[in-house]
Amino acid sequence: MAKNSRASFVHVNLSPRMGRVVGSYALLAMHGWFLAKLALPSASGALEMLVGMAALTGLIASITFFVGSYGVIANAPDSMLDEREQSVRYRAYFSAFQYIVVMTIAGGMIPELLAKLFNFELSVAVMKNFMLLMFATALILPGFLIAWSDRDIVD
Repeated sequence: MAKNSRASFVHVNLSPRMGRVVGSYALLAMHGWFLAKLALPSASGALEMLVGMAALTGLIASITFFVGSYGVIANAPDSMLDEREQSVRYRAYFSAFQYIVVMTIAGGMIPELLAKLFNFELSVAVMKNFMLLMFATALILPGFLIAWSDRDIVD
């Protein structure tokens, strides 16, 4: 049995359009979940179930996107990519890094600002939700930006 020198990846083939749709849904669902969870009363029944479903489907879409074509490109070794793909990937990682830094600063400053100005403190559960949002965003944002920079090839 001959061994292949290229590393093999198990991934979901996503077209550029489908990659954009799945990535957009994952980011919108997770960000929407976090914002809705902030304003949601704790025992609101059906609405709480819908917000929970948004989080669950957003995480599933995030994982699907991560193991998809663009997640693999974002995390592939340099030897598997040509110079153009590497350039696009580096740009995507830099933009994703900037977004995550802004999220981190906002996550540190906004709770302090609320505490100082309005004598209102966010709970530990809210900060845990924010950390989950940051994790899901950092997981898929580089691949998402690559998907948006990729062009559809029309035959």
